[in-house]
Amino acid sequence: MSKKQIGLIVALIVGVLGVIFVTRRLGENTDSITIGAVLPLTGDLASYGQNAHDGIVLKAEQINAQGGIDGKHLRVLFEDTAGQPAQAVSALKKLLTVDKAVAIIGEISSSTTLAMAPVANKNAIVLLSPAASAPEITDAGPYVYRIWPSDVFESSRMSEYVRSGLIRNIAILYVNNDYGKAMVKGFRYALGTKASEIILSEDNFDSNATDVRTQLSRIRSTKAEWIYLISYPKDSAIILRQMTELGLRTKILATSSFEDPLVLAASAQTVEGAIFTSPVPPASSNAVVAGFKMAYKKKFGKDPGLVADYGYDALGVLVEAIRTGGPTREGVATGIKKQPSIQGASGIINFDKNGDVLKPASMKTVRNGKYVWLQN
Repeated sequence: MSKKQIGLIVALIVGVLGVIFVTRRLGENTDSITIGAVLPLTGDLASYGQNAHDGIVLKAEQINAQGGIDGKHLRVLFEDTAGQPAQAVSALKKLLTVDKAVAIIGEISSSTTLAMAPVANKNAIVLLSPAASAPEITDAGPYVYRIWPSDVFESSRMSEYVRSGLIRNIAILYVNNDYGKAMVKGFRYALGTKASEIILSEDNFDSNATDVRTQLSRIRSTKAEWIYLISYPKDSAIILRQMTELGLRTKILATSSFEDPLVLAASAQTVEGAIFTSPVPPASSNAVVAGFKMAYKKKFGKDPGLVADYGYDALGVLVEAIRTGGPTREGVATGIKKQPSIQGASGIINFDKNGDVLKPASMKTVRNGKYVWLQN
């Protein structure tokens, strides 16, 4: 066989393989729709990330069991951020360039969501956060949405409670990041001229801190009656245990992140009676809510944890956007703007012009080792 014949055969083989490869790639793009999910599956916020992950998985399975999106299989690809902004950006770029995702769910925290926002805006892809709450996200760009209410609403609700209950002598202890700073700023702003009368001190800690005894000792010296704890579950658990060790009996005010099994397990004595803000969910008798809870428990063998319903709803919102606008990045961006109010497992979802969702917040407490609404 001549060299020319061998060359022709090799070229033919390469050509055939190329056709097969391109056909498979086209088949993937044609027969499936990819959505990326960027979540903290490890690190300090892993409990939230895993809860959101499970809600997303459940929703994806339900959609595919019903025939997918207009007959196309829905594929959700997860990337772990460990709660780190740089890692979140890398994960987002991978989903954009390698996996060709048409929309992104993420992230849980405000700092990681804000880090990803410029990349999402530059690439004209919708970034929908299930739980980021910093006020700065309101102005993060035209492609950034969230279904968790802004800290503005949560801090305002806490200030209303503080003023109506004539609570005084508060020491603020907050995590030193975008979330913590935004909550403190919002709380002070909502208190207005009363802030200087009500707040005795402010102190902070890093999110990976394992020892906050120094800060707690300073709070003890202020003789504060209340600690307003703005933290994540893992950090809150450490703080509660160290409060118990120090014999610090100061009463606790907290944010919605206080509602986590890690917190309840930290110190039964210290956590009892704590009061915190929480988004008001729809009634448990609501068909969507009841169906979600039943399906979740059947699949995972437990009740849904905090933000599981928000992860579930985030995917549901994007799927409806695809059905409205088409299975492309441009289609999702168009579709999400045209959506009417959606009844989700977490409540009514209706975006304003900035991509924010408006949901009321109320007060919860810990009573006999369980989370209950305060008015109950």
